[in-house]
Amino acid sequence: MDAGVIAQDLGLIAAVGGVAAVDRRGAFQVMLSQPLVVVPALGVLLGDPVTALWLGSLLQLLWMSSVMHGANVPPNETVAAVAIGGAVLLFGKYVHPTDATIWTVAILLGAPLSQVGRWLEIRLDRANQQLSDLADEAARANEPAGLERLPWLGLGRTFVLNAGLAVVATSLGLGLLMLLDPAIGGALAVALDTVGRYMLPALGLAVALSVLRRRRALVLAGVSFLLVMTAILQGRT
Repeated sequence: MDAGVIAQDLGLIAAVGGVAAVDRRGAFQVMLSQPLVVVPALGVLLGDPVTALWLGSLLQLLWMSSVMHGANVPPNETVAAVAIGGAVLLFGKYVHPTDATIWTVAILLGAPLSQVGRWLEIRLDRANQQLSDLADEAARANEPAGLERLPWLGLGRTFVLNAGLAVVATSLGLGLLMLLDPAIGGALAVALDTVGRYMLPALGLAVALSVLRRRRALVLAGVSFLLVMTAILQGRT
């Protein structure tokens, strides 16, 4: 493996993770932050859009209940999806082709990262509240230059911290996949393969069915369902 090439790929993952984090809550909100979008975007950049589309669809279903409303801060599925997708795609690119076993291990390792991302978002919200106080002071002091830089400071901080988290988590995930891969065999490989092929999609569909009252959730669940079922029927899993 060429360290320079891997570093370039990690840079792409960092950029996508940072932009997706900004899209999630800070600006834009064009749904780039959704696993169904951000993981296939990584797949295009890293050269495996087919695997990325399947994996993104599965992650979308699993985190369909992660909905933001009011002051609620749900688990951060975006950073988890970027790290899981990045680790799987890099493993497939530099180690050997991935399968349901590798996807399952990556999801089990990466799922807790959604809670780390949630913790980070809460801290960023508190930091942004301080920026809001500074904006009030700048407005009272009639300092427009001070007002102009504050939104960029908040967005830039979100981008940098989430990009860094995505790179660290992806690197750790790839390293763990490479470490565990030789030890996965026999009954354990069969069990993980079964979980990845059938149990995770079934769990994802169950989660999606619980949020079908929301229009956007209905669209995302429907698209994800069709992609997952197509992959299963064609033997992609």
